[in-house]
Amino acid sequence: MHIIPTNPLGIRDMKLSTRGDYATRALLELSTAEGPVALSVHQLSDRTGIPAKYLEQIMMRLRSARVVRSRRGVHGGYELARGPGEITVGEVVRLMDGPLAPSPCASQSAHVPCPAYRCPTEAGCVLRGLWTDVRDAIADVLDKTTFGELADRQRNAHRREAYSI
Repeated sequence: MHIIPTNPLGIRDMKLSTRGDYATRALLELSTAEGPVALSVHQLSDRTGIPAKYLEQIMMRLRSARVVRSRRGVHGGYELARGPGEITVGEVVRLMDGPLAPSPCASQSAHVPCPAYRCPTEAGCVLRGLWTDVRDAIADVLDKTTFGELADRQRNAHRREAYSI
C-alpha cells in the first residue's frame, strides 16, 4: 500500500482544531462534574491541562452561544447552560471550527462552488458526492453524540479502570 503525502499537494489534513478539541474537553469536564457546580477557568485548566488564557477565550465563545453560562462570586465560574444530554458534539465543533464538510463545495452552511475548470457541473461531480457523503457521515456521528453520553462513557471507563487495578 502506498500512502500519498497530502501536504506537498496543498491538501489540508481533515482534523479537529485545537480550539474545537479544547472546547469539547472543557465541556466534558463540566458534564462529568458532580452536581450543579460552576468551575472557574483555573479549575478547568488544572483538570484538563488547557492553558487558562486560551480556555478563557473558548469559554467566552461558548457563553456567547449559550452553551455555558457564567456565575460570579466565590463559588462562581462556568457551568452548562443546558443539560449535558441537550448539547451535541456537532453543535460545539461547528461553533468552534465552522462547517464539517471537508470541501467547500460539500458544505451546507458555507457552500462555495468549485471553479468551472475543476468541476463543470456540481450535479455531475462524483467528488462532490464523495465529500457530501463524508460530511454526512461525520455530521451523523457528531450530531447524535451528546455530552451526557460522553460523560457516561467517561464514568464507565473510570469504573473499569478502578476494577482492573
